[in-house]
Amino acid sequence: MTRLGRLSVCYVDPGHDFRPGSSHTRQVLTLARALLPSVDVSVTFRRVGSDPEEVGCPVSALEPGPGSAERVVASRRSLGRFLERRAADFGMILDAGWPMPGKLTAWCGQRGIPAIPVLDGLPGTSWLGPLDPGAPWLGFGASGRYLRRPPVVVASSTGLRDAIVRRWRVDPARIAVIGPAIDRSLFAPRDQVEARRRLRIDPAHRVVVVGDGLGPGPDLAPLIEAVPRAGDPALRLHVLGEGERLPALKRLAGTGGSIQFHGAVSDDLQAQYLSAADLCVLLDGSSGSSFTLLECVSSARPVAVAIGGARIPRLQPLATGFTVEHDLLSWIRFLQRDCPSRNTLRMMGLAASSTPVEHAQRTAAAYLAVIDRALTAEAPPAALV
Repeated sequence: MTRLGRLSVCYVDPGHDFRPGSSHTRQVLTLARALLPSVDVSVTFRRVGSDPEEVGCPVSALEPGPGSAERVVASRRSLGRFLERRAADFGMILDAGWPMPGKLTAWCGQRGIPAIPVLDGLPGTSWLGPLDPGAPWLGFGASGRYLRRPPVVVASSTGLRDAIVRRWRVDPARIAVIGPAIDRSLFAPRDQVEARRRLRIDPAHRVVVVGDGLGPGPDLAPLIEAVPRAGDPALRLHVLGEGERLPALKRLAGTGGSIQFHGAVSDDLQAQYLSAADLCVLLDGSSGSSFTLLECVSSARPVAVAIGGARIPRLQPLATGFTVEHDLLSWIRFLQRDCPSRNTLRMMGLAASSTPVEHAQRTAAAYLAVIDRALTAEAPPAALV
């Protein structure tokens, strides 16, 4: 539970794999590293397909191997094995990233292990859709009971907090709002010319960078098709990340040279591409994306968000970014007519950099406060003498 008096914390993420280059993996590890000066931290993902070298903290998996691409969360059996074999080694469990919020916390409570539910989103529900046994909303029925029991619940935004209160009638006083951990020393305003020199990108090009649309969720195809049809010989689209749609999108892009695919890149290269960009594009902003809106604005880059995307936090249209209908004609119209000059985009990026984004150390301090709050509530009352 502790090492030399230090609390041992495990961030359990049953809904996500360890994926180098993804924004979710990066932000979880950024939080873990920011907590390390105060507590011992390890992270347990659903699966770990590649060797987590030099990530700064111990990383493990709930399930071995690449697993099933069809299943979106770890099985209850694998979580049960974690509880029976490993959970008691930790003084606090952060229960994150799966469609039954609070369930793992409830299981830990039955074993006397302190735990805190951490919610960064609510999957959409559709009572008229097909009855899919893997659908995330099937776990919602009991989640209210699970979330009303812990002394504290973490939500990633005020909007999510309000949704939890409405949907599950959780006392808002027991919900702490803590945003994602952003490494602002990595994602910071940098010289565009120097970034392009390092990446061998022509300084005269109008560069758009996108990091999602390659897997589940909105398809990148409309933007891929729009770029060569925009009629701008200086326009270049750089695509970061991996996904099952990547081979088909490469075939769609052809060999014209206006679209380049870079695959999953390191965090340092991720920051370099954002610095080299004139404009960043987010289609969905989910955990599978290579970067997030907050990382873009922290890098002083404006963002174009596809309307209908899952999350558009703190975007100010025409001031720090744009919203675009996600279809071929809308992207052509935006690239030809509505997207301003490179100089205007640079000024918008400077305005975006004033968006409040907490440093990872402040985020870690907020987590330490809720951990202390939960442990205090779990502690038995002092005996009267």
